[in-house]
Amino acid sequence: MHDRTTERIIELQKQLRIRMAELGFGGVQASNVVHHLGEIAGLAHDLASDSVPLFLELSPAHKQALVEVLLHLKRDLDEIKDGIQDMEPDFTELLKFLQQE
Repeated sequence: MHDRTTERIIELQKQLRIRMAELGFGGVQASNVVHHLGEIAGLAHDLASDSVPLFLELSPAHKQALVEVLLHLKRDLDEIKDGIQDMEPDFTELLKFLQQE
């Protein structure tokens, strides 16, 4: 991960921690949502602002560069997919928690 991606994720996680506290949702479930949602959002931002535009800008003649960009995209997409799967039960609990009020 790039340093700016890591910084973005850390900042998002700080903000998410504050929001969970404001909502009164705590414990391991809140920590898991904060951790995974921050990572997912940070990686998705990079896809939208860096990786996909780079893939679109590269000349078809630069096949090796295209392959490298696609491999990077796949790695990020796999991390996002894993994060969604790991977060899903706790995210569902957050929804239930908020719907009870």
